[in-house]
Amino acid sequence: MKIRKGKLSDLELLLSTLNGAPELNANAEGQDYTLKWVKSAISDRKRNIVLIAEESKEIAGFLFGELWEDKGYSFLNDLYVFEKYRKQGVASKLNEEYEKICKKKGIHAAISLVLTSNVKMQEFQAKRSYMKGKEFYFYSKKLK
Repeated sequence: MKIRKGKLSDLELLLSTLNGAPELNANAEGQDYTLKWVKSAISDRKRNIVLIAEESKEIAGFLFGELWEDKGYSFLNDLYVFEKYRKQGVASKLNEEYEKICKKKGIHAAISLVLTSNVKMQEFQAKRSYMKGKEFYFYSKKLK
């Protein structure tokens, strides 16, 4: 298993997966992610971490995180492993690399939001000493 930084050549697969995986979509309308958002996350390495887990040159999973170095924290946007690669330590390896990068940058906290229906991710984070906060509702509005 190889962990690497995301590349623009990964863009289409990442975008279709982000919008197609129900466990990643908090918006009732779905389609939260845009080409512009994914491209920016991959390209702006000062403000973002995009990690790709590869097995035999095939993408096994990915992680998106935002870096807020000036505030001392990072926001883990998304962590996803393709069905074929689940239960093989892919998410753990991605998360370990993410935390290692954050620590090198002086970031002292990592936060994330997990859907209440995504029990597997809740268990994953609890196992890694992430503290569960209060529940909340996700609101969104399209600004036109």
